[in-house]
Amino acid sequence: MKLYRNGEVDWFHKKTTPRWKLSNMAGQMSIYWPLKQIPENLWYSTEQLYQASKYSTKVMCLPKRHKRGADPCVRNRIKADHTPRGAKMTQKCAVEAGLVRSDWKSKEVRLKAMLWVLELKLYWNPESFGEALAGTTRPIVEISSKDDFWGCYQCPKGELRGENHMGRLLMQVRRRRRAVLKGKFTHPRGFLLP
Repeated sequence: MKLYRNGEVDWFHKKTTPRWKLSNMAGQMSIYWPLKQIPENLWYSTEQLYQASKYSTKVMCLPKRHKRGADPCVRNRIKADHTPRGAKMTQKCAVEAGLVRSDWKSKEVRLKAMLWVLELKLYWNPESFGEALAGTTRPIVEISSKDDFWGCYQCPKGELRGENHMGRLLMQVRRRRRAVLKGKFTHPRGFLLP
């Protein structure tokens, strides 16, 4: 666990706080994967593409409460949802059924997948996301009330404690900003399964 002090970091937490655009849950920053800018390659958020990376196109599962005629393909449902939160929630039945790709248990695979989508977010959104990222100079921390893997919990006396992997990956993207904007990605093949 890392320890940060609130006044010594560039943090984000929810829509009403500074630097919200750094969050995967921030909407209105579409990306295209593969890189060709055509409708079938459109992903509405990095969260959507990250969640879709957990499944091949062959994984089928419907939530207990679903609309009649809902698509049983988990990845299709994730892609069809236009909100980051919706994309995350629509695949819970597949998580509970153990249908997530076998290598997803590896922390390394999840971190590489997240780095990949964050680099794509910068590449496709150099103004909104790029400027928010460039506006940071200190360590970046995601403050969370639920997750100390991606973010940090707020503790008494202004301390932030957690693994802060999202903040650490954002700092890595910040360091590689120029290369990413030129299309030089850390993982050029991405993490989507066939």
